[in-house]
Amino acid sequence: MQVILLTHEREATRATNTGNIALEYFPEFCQRIIWSRVAPSELLLAKLSESGSALLFPKELPNDEAEQGAESGSICGNELTRESHGDLVPPPLPKTLIILDATWQEARKMLRQSPYLKTAKRFSLAETPKSQFSLRRNQIEGGLCTLECIIELFKQADMFDEAARLTKAFQDFCQ
Repeated sequence: MQVILLTHEREATRATNTGNIALEYFPEFCQRIIWSRVAPSELLLAKLSESGSALLFPKELPNDEAEQGAESGSICGNELTRESHGDLVPPPLPKTLIILDATWQEARKMLRQSPYLKTAKRFSLAETPKSQFSLRRNQIEGGLCTLECIIELFKQADMFDEAARLTKAFQDFCQ
């Protein structure tokens, strides 16, 4: 599994950025690309064109919350989901997942201003736990911070030891 943090330039230096923890603990699985509206990364464009890549994004955002500009650490769905529908088998976890590492307001702006993200395959997390991230105000109901998304992805990829290490680091960070 590979996780690419597509990070808003302001997010990279925020003290409350949880993506830094994943980069520190698991650089072999996680990397950062700074988002650019006018000059997208060639590596990112190449990854997005691969069949095993998807953008992690919520399946749906409530309309009232989508307009409020609330903040979170990241946004976690759309075309591919891990939900089971009766006898249907859920799709496999994409090999590469791109996470918009930004506040909710910035992430929406990144998506809106990036044609290559609008057309990307999307993957959403199903039945996620309630966020434990309390270091930012006005978080969206059901939203997870960047590190919580990565922890959930690691669990789905049967990377339980890695998920446990990140969970411990996240708990320490939040205290």
